[in-house]
Amino acid sequence: MEIYPSRYERSVNLRDGTEVFLRPVKETDGPLLLELFKKLSPSSVRLRFLSLLHGLPEELVYQFTHVDYKKSFGLVALSDRENSGPIIGVARYAYDSERELPELAVVVRDDWQGKGLGSILLSRVIGIGRENGFSRFEAMIDPQNQIIMNIFRQIGVDYKICRREQEAYLIEIQVGEERSLEDASSPKQK
Repeated sequence: MEIYPSRYERSVNLRDGTEVFLRPVKETDGPLLLELFKKLSPSSVRLRFLSLLHGLPEELVYQFTHVDYKKSFGLVALSDRENSGPIIGVARYAYDSERELPELAVVVRDDWQGKGLGSILLSRVIGIGRENGFSRFEAMIDPQNQIIMNIFRQIGVDYKICRREQEAYLIEIQVGEERSLEDASSPKQK
């Protein structure tokens, strides 16, 4: 595991002017992720996990918090800069050795949705993945999830629906070498 990459810590302003703090996930974030999960609506849980989980399993909490910051990476958004939480959103990628691509995921607490946080998180985590050598990603999404499709369009990434698996689409995201994802998420950043 790489040493915690503090270079990715920063404050950003959302569309409504609210400042939030972004930082890489830490091994100690398990309780904060469990609190985030408890504050998600059933609809948000279903869109993120493609099923209606009633709790976040321990093995997922471990997987989400124990990353190597290269092949797997998580970026959390906190409502305060003190790093004490609460976590209000998270975006992550994790390399899938069978598919030979990292899989993307993002979730934002319901009361923070609609402010541009999902776009900022996803844009940043894709940019970090690109720094780590990835130019393609995949994501499993609910076919009804127009929000995530709009986010992909907003941040300027190219994607295609590869196939339908059970109740989800597998989409592939292509990130161009020269495209600036930093500029695409555009709310003022500090």
